[in-house]
Amino acid sequence: MTFANAIQQSIIKEITMNFHKNPEGVLLIATGDRHIEEAIQAVSRIKFHLQNRPISLVTDQPNSIPLGIFEAVYTHPNPTISYRDKIPPLIDLPYARTLFLDTDVELLTPINDLYEILKEMDVVGCHAPVRWCQWKDTDVPEGFCELNSGVIGLRRSRRQKKLIKRWLQIYDEAKVSFDQASLRSALWWATKYHNLRSWILPPEYNLRTPKPWLTGAGMPVKILHGRIPNKLRNPLIKYLNEDINQFRSSSSFPTGQNQLVKPTKITPNTD
Repeated sequence: MTFANAIQQSIIKEITMNFHKNPEGVLLIATGDRHIEEAIQAVSRIKFHLQNRPISLVTDQPNSIPLGIFEAVYTHPNPTISYRDKIPPLIDLPYARTLFLDTDVELLTPINDLYEILKEMDVVGCHAPVRWCQWKDTDVPEGFCELNSGVIGLRRSRRQKKLIKRWLQIYDEAKVSFDQASLRSALWWATKYHNLRSWILPPEYNLRTPKPWLTGAGMPVKILHGRIPNKLRNPLIKYLNEDINQFRSSSSFPTGQNQLVKPTKITPNTD
């Protein structure tokens, strides 16, 4: 072990001893070279609007992370370089109120209100824009839709731990690659049997740019979620938040690969 690695291990150990010290923060989970690099780059897109809240990282390569970027770096317990990797680290949260973010996320405004909601709720998130999935729990009512798992607020509690453990169990039993169908099933189970309290945020808190999207009028987009080309990033942010009193949509500013919406041959009657 090199001296630099020894120092990194020492810092990781010291930080781990202070686990749970901060009440609010952000957690990123990155396994594999691509997502690790993206997580490092994401910090600059997240930190400004966190208002001094810390950011922690769980990764399969803790010794490769440069010092000083994250408040804490934790070793992933069982990396598989798959969607499964985000689930186990959410069992033991680093903060009392933790916002988990995918590595392709950017904060456009402060999100103090999200943490305020987490003082009363166990889970907050936004509906996934797609309703179908590889696997579906038939016991869950159809209207209890999937949440997008890339932006999830969690309040540390016994209910939260039960939820995440159930999510991991269902994910492994269902044997599908995507993780949101199993999250939906776990959320219903935890709500029905353990009084889990959840709140659905509006799409401005998780604007999924690869899909057709629409914002409401009167609220800025707070969280942008998707890999936007650099040349489009600033124009998109300006379009989204320069005039929030109007609806904004991907029909006016296309951003992703799934913008085709089913056409109609019916001519609307405007009389």
